[in-house]
Amino acid sequence: MTNTIHNIRVIKHINGSYDTFANFTTVQDALDYMRRLDIASDSWYIIDANDNRLKLNDNGKLVVFNSLIGY
Repeated sequence: MTNTIHNIRVIKHINGSYDTFANFTTVQDALDYMRRLDIASDSWYIIDANDNRLKLNDNGKLVVFNSLIGY
């Protein structure tokens, strides 16, 4: 039996805080979720297993997003 860890999160910045909307086992699954729901905007992010904050750029590619405001 395999123990699957859902440590990839799709989050949204709302009113000064972050809320987790979904958890996944891979970044690709999280990306597919965001694309399927067409939620690629400035306030949606994927947090990977290493706590990197990723977002979709204007070309639909995932990029690491660095901010002066911590997560």
